[in-house]
Amino acid sequence: MHRVTPDHHLAVEERLFRALNVDGGRLADAAAVALSSPWFGAIAGLSLAAALWWRSRDGRAPRLFALALALALSDGVGSQVVRPLLLRARPVFALPPGSVRFIAPAADVGSVPSLHASNFFAMALVASWFWPSLWPVFYLVAAAVGWSRMYVGVHWPLDVAAGAVWGSFCAAVALGGARAVARRAGDRH
Repeated sequence: MHRVTPDHHLAVEERLFRALNVDGGRLADAAAVALSSPWFGAIAGLSLAAALWWRSRDGRAPRLFALALALALSDGVGSQVVRPLLLRARPVFALPPGSVRFIAPAADVGSVPSLHASNFFAMALVASWFWPSLWPVFYLVAAAVGWSRMYVGVHWPLDVAAGAVWGSFCAAVALGGARAVARRAGDRH
């Protein structure tokens, strides 16, 4: 395969990647492919938006604003600004052909941060803010998505960790923005 982006992975990272990018059987393959699919992310995001809408008639706008802003920053700024600054090849394109279990589609674009991980950690923080008792469930799903990105062969462990940090940062900014919007709206009434 022709590499478009440079390869900047660490040896310890490759060892961890190889430990996770194994044949875990049909069930593990199916779970990882599902967790890594765009439709899973869309369903999760729409389900969270619907739950935020349903949760409160008075506070809908700030809640939905927080989610929308978190995902716009996480995915939009992540793909258009952060990835071009941190160019790094995905494992499937950095390692020798045939040495990676590559079972989900991925383009030869920057690998860091993992936007799947970023988006799910952003959703986990927003959801945890409004449903604090359910935080383990939200973060378990986000961690499972992060694992899936390595299992299917398209991200390094540090890509997933960077995605978790980036997504959490974006969600924190979005929640701060939503609180400011709610305060301003309250001042007008």
